[in-house]
Formats: sequence, structure tokens, C-alpha cells
Amino acid sequence: MTSARNIGFIVLVDAGDNDVHKIRETLLEIEEIDLVHCLIGPTDLICYGRTTDVSQLKTLMSDRIHALLEDRFNPIERTETMLVLDHYGSALSAETHARPNGTGAWIFADLRISGSTIAEKLLSRHPEIKTAFNVLGRNDTVFYVESETLDSLMGVIDEGFRVLRGIGSEGKPTKALSRTDTRLVLM
Repeated sequence: MTSARNIGFIVLVDAGDNDVHKIRETLLEIEEIDLVHCLIGPTDLICYGRTTDVSQLKTLMSDRIHALLEDRFNPIERTETMLVLDHYGSALSAETHARPNGTGAWIFADLRISGSTIAEKLLSRHPEIKTAFNVLGRNDTVFYVESETLDSLMGVIDEGFRVLRGIGSEGKPTKALSRTDTRLVLM
């Protein structure tokens, strides 16, 4: 019987001037990685995966991912890892989300107000938002969005993320997100 893979992680990969598609294929060979998307943005790839425990995550990051940094033929430049604290929405897998259905984007957000309801509120209002992760890392929350067209994706960003309001610490309505960074999936 296998253990449940409960510890989620996101890894951003900077490929430098190396072959992004070869790096993607190499990353997909790692059992714990469920999904790898090529991005337009300051990082070239995003990986989502899960491990059974912290020890397995440590081994994955220290040995297997680190080995890609030292690859003689197609090394990656650097990585940034985020630990998933909470997951809302659809489960992401290579079978269901290997390539976006239409236009895909990953949105990295910093919250101005606290609370896990921000992700749930956005998911309930916008079916294009497939999943949301509260993370430990540079950002507070990471969203994956799929839309039929780039225009409809921009509509979700404009009508969802940019205008989302919540109750601030003084009990007054305030903008819920302080900053967003949108990275289109290029596949």
C-alpha cells in the first residue's frame, strides 16, 4: 500500500539559455512531479507536485532537482520552491492539465488582508480559476487559470483579481490583493 502524497510543492525553474522542452521532459520523469508548464515570464517553467512526507521532499529538492542544476548537457540556472499550505479547487495532474484548455496562466498574488476565504471567493465566482494554493514562499497565494481566449482570461483578471475586496483590519472594505504577477503558459 502506498502512502498518500499530502505535501504539495511548487517549483519555479529558470532554464537560462538551455532547452526548456528537454528540461520539462526531464522534470516529468520525476515521480513526485505531477505537472510542468512552460511560462512566459521571468521564470521558464512551473512544476507542481506532491510528496508523502518532508523527508521525501527534502531528498527530492536536495538530490534530484539539484542534479538538474549540475547537468553537464542541459543545466537549469536556478529554482525557487514554494511549499503548499492549503489547496482549493481542482486537483492538477498531467492527465487533466498537461496543456491548457485554451489560454492558461499562473497568477502569483500577495494578500493585503488575511484569511483563506480569498481563494475560495475567487474560485466560486470564476469557474476559469481551476485551482488555488496558499503557499509558504515569496508569494501568499498561487492560482492556475484556464480560459477559452486571452480576452476572457484578461476579463477574469480584471473582474476578479483586480477588484476583489475584503474587510481589512480596521473593519473597513479594502482591496484584498496588494500585488499580482501573471505568467502565461506557452505550450
